[in-house]
Amino acid sequence: MGDDSGLPDFWKEFTSLGQEVDFFVTARLFDGTPAVWPQELNYVKWRHLVATELGVDPMAVQLVGSARLGYSMNPGKNYRKFHEGSDLDIAVISPELFDKAWGELRGIIEEDLFSQRKNQLRKLVFEECIALDIVLPHLSFGERWSRSRDLFVQDLGGSFRNCDVNYRLYRNHKALRSYQVKSVNIARDRAIEEGVHHG
Repeated sequence: MGDDSGLPDFWKEFTSLGQEVDFFVTARLFDGTPAVWPQELNYVKWRHLVATELGVDPMAVQLVGSARLGYSMNPGKNYRKFHEGSDLDIAVISPELFDKAWGELRGIIEEDLFSQRKNQLRKLVFEECIALDIVLPHLSFGERWSRSRDLFVQDLGGSFRNCDVNYRLYRNHKALRSYQVKSVNIARDRAIEEGVHHG
């Protein structure tokens, strides 16, 4: 496990929160200010800006992923700590937009362009989460959302300048929570396997 792994950090926080998966998600992913946030920028204000630009309610916007925690929850990225090239993952919770995107996706998914990604897209829709990196340009609200990306990063300044913004659209809060709980469970098991919890 390299020095850039955030797994020990995760374990420390997880333990300080009583090793309760559900509470960890509430406390670290849905509450408070993100770990790597620039001090001079108010997080609530930024969320408000994002929501206004995207045309959703501010309560429907959450920053998730490594910018939120300071490390990635993706085992594929080896729980890597947030760095200059990390993505900014914005979760948007909107039943209306989810249904709209889902309806549009059904048409798009049959196009040759997505033949390789069909299963991946279907799986995400089944989990009530649509990762918009692949399909955004093809959705009716895609252009507006794509244009807004630069604006969000620009406000954040220095260490975020090279970040790509990824949107994930969730049908409801329950779907977002389930997704995060699953990741935390996997990270907990990995930390125990790798002996991080003895550190």
